[in-house]
Amino acid sequence: MAVSLLLLVLGSLYFLAIAPLVDLYQQREARIEDARMLLPRLTAVADGLPMLRAELARLQAAARTRKITLEGASDAIASANLQSRIEGLATAAGATIGSTESLPVETRDGYRRIGLRFSLNGPYATLVRLLAKLADATPPLVVDNLQIHGVLRRPGLPTAGAADTALDAGIDVYGFRSDEKTANASP
Repeated sequence: MAVSLLLLVLGSLYFLAIAPLVDLYQQREARIEDARMLLPRLTAVADGLPMLRAELARLQAAARTRKITLEGASDAIASANLQSRIEGLATAAGATIGSTESLPVETRDGYRRIGLRFSLNGPYATLVRLLAKLADATPPLVVDNLQIHGVLRRPGLPTAGAADTALDAGIDVYGFRSDEKTANASP
């Protein structure tokens, strides 16, 4: 009976005091091992930080010199500049502009969004070239509401081929101009 009672006390002591200490030791040992594994990665990142800061400074300097807004003393002048810019891109791509419509100007976070809606005509490849030119334009332009429709032809009329089939497209193009209030408030 005494031996059983001694074993019961030793078992209780083990489960109440020793087992939690062993578990705590294993948890801390795992944390130390994780930290050892993480140390080389953190060291590599810390070593690359000066290079990343230099790259950030270079990109910020390039962004300051890059033209990001439309030029023009008023929304109407900026809209006219945008229209002539897009007409030049369309001509270079080989697309034909059917009509142009001004969209309402919106103020967004210190900028004025100037928009134009264009009706275009041309082969698929030409429209794709125009979209690529718009994507690469400086200042950046935003394309929205792109709608492309095939042109209906009379049955029996000869077609030049699937690649040369003309398409009608509608597209909204937006550019941004600095808001006068924000521009005047800047030093």
